[in-house]
Amino acid sequence: MLDKYLIKPVKKTESKHSDIFYALKGINIAVRKGEKIALVGDNGSGKSTLLKTIAGLYRPNQGKVIVNGKMVLLAGFGVGMMNDLTIEENLYLYGAVYGMDRETIRSKIDDILDWAELREFFKAQYKTLSSGMRTRIAFSATRHIEADIYLLDEALTAGDKSFRHKCDAYFESNKHTDKTFIIATHSLDFVKKFCDKALWLSRGNQVAFGDIHQVLDDYEKQGSLLCAE
Repeated sequence: MLDKYLIKPVKKTESKHSDIFYALKGINIAVRKGEKIALVGDNGSGKSTLLKTIAGLYRPNQGKVIVNGKMVLLAGFGVGMMNDLTIEENLYLYGAVYGMDRETIRSKIDDILDWAELREFFKAQYKTLSSGMRTRIAFSATRHIEADIYLLDEALTAGDKSFRHKCDAYFESNKHTDKTFIIATHSLDFVKKFCDKALWLSRGNQVAFGDIHQVLDDYEKQGSLLCAE
């Protein structure tokens, strides 16, 4: 595995009409092994689209996304989970997608359910769960996936205070590992503690990429100026 994962300029088209709207434009960053990257920006700035483009769910019209390493994506209510299956069935499916055999998955199910605080919903269909519960079970399962790169989209907003403390402990335990995290979130207090760098997006454009504190200082100043106006 190479020392760094490269993300070169990306454009993704959202329209086939003559007035083309680009969801992402001119994204140009290099992410090294073990770095923790925060994606920040207002709603609609392109954070989720960028994560899905890195994961290969979207293909760029121009530029390249070069990734060296195994990835896992946790986006929305859990990519890979099927609405009509039970939590139990989904956990077997989710693990299999990421190369885990059935016995390995079975050995981890108790911990996944307890960590997500959803043991009593073991036999419930996924579609009957609330959005927060769906994210909790998917996030809990993701902890057991061995990968080089973890792409997380607003996974920190699900659950009560107790669950968020568990999330904080999980991220703290991975802060100094060689695992790479790219996290889209509005929780600036969290990323200041966990992340090394930040990528600030606005309307699909890269505004700044670099040291977490410098980028967030500029981002928060811009927000203060808008409020003052």
